[in-house]
Amino acid sequence: MEIKLNLKMPASYFYQKILESVLFDIKQQTGDKLTEAQLPNYSYDKQFGKNRATLKITQLIKDQSYHYETTSTRGSYQSSYDIFANGPQSIEVIYRANAKVNGKLQQTNDMLMAFVMGFMRKRGFKKMLKQIEKAYQAEQ
Repeated sequence: MEIKLNLKMPASYFYQKILESVLFDIKQQTGDKLTEAQLPNYSYDKQFGKNRATLKITQLIKDQSYHYETTSTRGSYQSSYDIFANGPQSIEVIYRANAKVNGKLQQTNDMLMAFVMGFMRKRGFKKMLKQIEKAYQAEQ
């Protein structure tokens, strides 16, 4: 899945919102209070309902990108946010998510779910990005 969206905010603001979310999640899951400098290559276990997975931050470049990999018994999922400044108050965000699942049955199930849920997931994700943009505009 890939989503490209132009937003009216500085790259630094969007990056900071991602960072706040990541640090909050790590604190909730592990109790660890980390700094941005400690995040590259950091990994931690996370509970997803009844399932458990390991998240690893694979790339973190200030105001430019945040990439991570989620690994579970079902497979691995790579997700990334790349931020491109179009000017001081405008960015393009490209979100990508790719799955490498274990087993044919899981692969078939994931393909079917991606087809059925893909539109809803993309719509919800775009809505979330637009909410970040709205929050920025409300602060100005």
